[in-house]
Amino acid sequence: PDAAPPALGDAELPADQGIVAPPDGAVPVDAAPRPECSDDEACGPGRVCHDDRCIEGTRCEADRGCPAGRICVADICLADPRSTGGLIAEPDVLVFSFSEAGETSIRGARAENRGDDTVVITAIDAAPAAFQVLDAPALPLRLVPGQGVDITVQYTADDAVDDEGALSLRTDRAAAEPVQVRLTSQHKVVGGQDPCLQVAPNRLDFGGVTRGDTATRTFELVSCGEVPVRINAIRRGVSFFGALPDTYQLQQPPAFPLELAPGQRHTITVAYSPRRAGIEGGFWDVHSTDPTNPQQRVDVSALATPPPLEQVGLHVRLAWDTDLTDVDLHLVGPGGQLWTCAGDCYFSNPNPNWSDPMDFRDDPFLDVDDVDGFGPENINLEAPAAGTYRVVVQYWADHAGDVPDATVELLEFGNVIASYGPVRMSRVDDVWEVVDIQYPGPVLTPLGANAINQGRGALCGGF
Repeated sequence: PDAAPPALGDAELPADQGIVAPPDGAVPVDAAPRPECSDDEACGPGRVCHDDRCIEGTRCEADRGCPAGRICVADICLADPRSTGGLIAEPDVLVFSFSEAGETSIRGARAENRGDDTVVITAIDAAPAAFQVLDAPALPLRLVPGQGVDITVQYTADDAVDDEGALSLRTDRAAAEPVQVRLTSQHKVVGGQDPCLQVAPNRLDFGGVTRGDTATRTFELVSCGEVPVRINAIRRGVSFFGALPDTYQLQQPPAFPLELAPGQRHTITVAYSPRRAGIEGGFWDVHSTDPTNPQQRVDVSALATPPPLEQVGLHVRLAWDTDLTDVDLHLVGPGGQLWTCAGDCYFSNPNPNWSDPMDFRDDPFLDVDDVDGFGPENINLEAPAAGTYRVVVQYWADHAGDVPDATVELLEFGNVIASYGPVRMSRVDDVWEVVDIQYPGPVLTPLGANAINQGRGALCGGF
């Protein structure tokens, strides 16, 4: 299952604090939220001012002015999964800035199934030809409720004239409207009398990064006008799906506000240090006095990979034998309880901080939340601390699949030490308490081979 996105946070270096990073390594740039706009003009293209904050979106009037798959709410176009069979895409507009013909720019969008039934994406198109979808997923693509896919669009300017287009996603539901993201390019005049800031590149791909390692990428801030430009803040981007996670940090950021003379450059280094496995991404917002682009976005993405099994003290693997079913793995820590944010590692709490708060090796992490059948789902604990851990399996959702039989394997440094099941999960909310694992050891105490139906608890946040 895909849990509700975490609370929308904010991260910035306020202009009036002049914060300077210490000289040793990555530092957070989090601070109390500050009003950042009073009207849409302060936010730049593709954004609107809402509750003193700039958010990606488009203004509308009543039921007019929204693209297919969106509805006008509080004068802002919002995703309307009812009209599209459950599929939504965010943001609703991608803005590609360019300064000369031949220049390329890359932006990303995300599509998710926010409905109650499975959706099959049958076509993904970008038009006109200046916009292209990069590395499109294989089609048809099935998404069960809560599942999503990232889509990357590249724009190549063929002249100095702005282009308008659309990214369209069609599904197998003939009556449903296509989901569209508006695509627009903006010719950025450099060398003028106004402050001008170029941010390049506008997308950082970290590739695969092993948990426990740190990878870095850089982007440049370039003053492109004939007068100085001031960078007021670099903030964590906030989208419909949540805020940029704190596994991304700025290394040794400058004091803000940062003023750049005409032609001056400043390099910003972004560090990524994954604490679990899976795809993580988002964007940074660069705030400046550039009147054309007061906020510019730098997309970041990475694939966090688990360490080799030979380095993992406890690897718990869940699998089941049916398609279109969602079965979940839980690992409850010493003294913990099921469905609690402090004591239960599962899809909504994939990387709790257990035992030594300064040592990530004794923290469990779920590497994937498989929502559409078969698994596996894996929880890894590199260096288990002393205490008793409990493995639990829960049947979360049935997406029209057959009744699943679940099995669990335990591995120690790559070697299978125990296997349990198969156990029939007959109804949604069936819970199978599998085994207690005591350390030092491991000492294994099987808990039976029966599933009992019981209510689920509140969620913590999650993937």
